Amino acid sequence: LSPLAVGKGLHLRHDTCAMTSVDLRARWFPVAAGSDLPFRHVCHAELLGQELAVWRADDGYVNAWENRCLHRGVRLTLGNNLGDALKCQYHGWTYASRTSGCTYIPAHPENAPARLICNKVFPAVERYGLVWSRLEGDDSMDAMAELEGVSPLALRGIPVKVPAARVVDALAGDGAERLSDFMLRLRDIGLVLLVQPVNDARSIIRGVVHGVAEADRIAVLRRHNERLSGVRDRVE
Repeated sequence: LSPLAVGKGLHLRHDTCAMTSVDLRARWFPVAAGSDLPFRHVCHAELLGQELAVWRADDGYVNAWENRCLHRGVRLTLGNNLGDALKCQYHGWTYASRTSGCTYIPAHPENAPARLICNKVFPAVERYGLVWSRLEGDDSMDAMAELEGVSPLALRGIPVKVPAARVVDALAGDGAERLSDFMLRLRDIGLVLLVQPVNDARSIIRGVVHGVAEADRIAVLRRHNERLSGVRDRVE
């Protein structure tokens, strides 16, 4: 395995509203669905050019870290979720849930790692069936009135090989109401769409539906997946 050069936050610009990279880095975006974090899994996510290792500990706590081991820079998403820590696959350095502090270095098993050896941690909040993060700021996330409801159903994320602004324009052209620069709504079917800016050239369409009966969930997921896949095919 070779070392990883992790990308920095990139400057994105909306067609109708320019924002600085600092503005975007402080904003909350969905980076995964809750279903993307099954038992002992590590999810590879990316936001504004920053790669993330997103994982759920056995106690339910969701972590979002910079996706690199501090030893040789190998992606932590290639490693093992131990339930209370992540273990790098390359040389076995191990990092604790919540703090990201290094707890074990195989080359020095008799010595406790220095307390300052900690991976970079980003805020992570699981809400509305999605995992949200931001690159700057604390973990206090305000409620989103547009997404408040009973038993929200998160759709499968649809990766798109075009910038987020173009995806938002395409969704608006498809009849969605713009709620903000990266959020839209189809009021008649109770669907809120969110566009995750992966980097300057890629994005992910995510969605949350309310009021879906348990028996109808698979059919609803399939229908929206086909519709959003069609949007992707058109803009790409």
